[in-house]
Amino acid sequence: MSLVSFREYERIPVVEALSSATAWAFSVAEINQLDGLAARLRIPVIEHLSRTWVRPAQYVGTVRLAARTVEFLPKIEHMQGVSDLPAVRHNLLRMLLVAYDLYGATPGQAALAKNNDGWLDLLMRLFCRALADQLRRGLIRRYREECDDLPTVRGRLQIEEQLRRNLVHRERTACAFDEFDEDHALNQLLRVAIVRMLRLASNNTTQQALRELLPAFKGVSDIAPTPEWLARVRLDRISERFGLCLGMARLFLQGATTGLYAGDENSFALLFDMNDLFERFVARTLRRELRHSACEVSIQDCRHHLVRELKSSQRMFRLRPDIVVRKGGLPLCVVDTKWKRLSPEERKLGIAQGDLYQMLAYAEGYGCASVLLIYPWDPAGGAHRCLRKQLVFEGGKQSTVTIGELSLQDISTVGERMAGLLEEAGVKLNEAVCA
Repeated sequence: MSLVSFREYERIPVVEALSSATAWAFSVAEINQLDGLAARLRIPVIEHLSRTWVRPAQYVGTVRLAARTVEFLPKIEHMQGVSDLPAVRHNLLRMLLVAYDLYGATPGQAALAKNNDGWLDLLMRLFCRALADQLRRGLIRRYREECDDLPTVRGRLQIEEQLRRNLVHRERTACAFDEFDEDHALNQLLRVAIVRMLRLASNNTTQQALRELLPAFKGVSDIAPTPEWLARVRLDRISERFGLCLGMARLFLQGATTGLYAGDENSFALLFDMNDLFERFVARTLRRELRHSACEVSIQDCRHHLVRELKSSQRMFRLRPDIVVRKGGLPLCVVDTKWKRLSPEERKLGIAQGDLYQMLAYAEGYGCASVLLIYPWDPAGGAHRCLRKQLVFEGGKQSTVTIGELSLQDISTVGERMAGLLEEAGVKLNEAVCA
């Protein structure tokens, strides 16, 4: 099946019929499919600009349509504004792996840059490599309770079931017994992931790697997972070595927290909101960058409220910033991320007034002298400078708002740049905690 790539917020023409499977356009039939998908998932997949033009919304990922697979990629450009699809796919994959704490899966930059496979095929191959490494040490086997009618007694005799089912069948005995094998929830989840990946893999190398894994799961049941069942699968001390494989399988099967697996075996949608992905990626990157410092990083902190009722003192309107940096338990800086481009040519940079009101609430609620607002860098705004502007709230505590940009061209530098922005915002990362 052909793969075609589009970028978020890119204007795309709509035609009656495609001239080829790789045509840079959507057919009317495909638009109807995407609109139906958006209605099922209750998310904006495509924005209609006119009768003949559309553009993808802020969701990135992969959608299987009737005739081809469509890939929605984030708008991450090089300095010259040139699109390099292999690099963009690589960065999207790296962001997903960091955002969902899959640090053990490290795609090689050189290998990925040389191919034109979709990011989903790259994820599948990483999964295959991680799972193959663990299968060399064997599948996990566990005890599970089975109930069956057997010719001889095994385990415990079920008297009530014997009387109900086998009263006239003396040759059968209703037994409950323990079976020690590999047919348990963890292996069932991995098998489901392999089977579904095989239906979607577009690269022969990926398909071969998946087929080589299947024989190891010959004795494992093929089930139809639900989101609730997927959430219940847990690792223990013995199976924790499969943690990376389980994380990638979940990411593929349900899009982790977004839960956007949809349709039957002939349709597939795995989409991620770039607002959430950018927030998760920045937060976990900063936490990893500061793990050896005196600072601690809280993600989605909810310890404070905006107001409290005067008579009852009941607190209301919980504050939930993306990131709070603390030292010795005291909040030093509140960080919030916004997946939208600044407008450097404007005096106000295109910053929404509501975003500043939100940051003022964070500064007051957490008692911080500085807050940090992070945006993705856009090459159209000139050279990457990280620090774009600093503002001071008038009145009150006169907290400082630092406006920063992060370049996503080289994912490995984001942590260092975030630490630099915190220093610019007045956070002394390496100073000792004052008593």
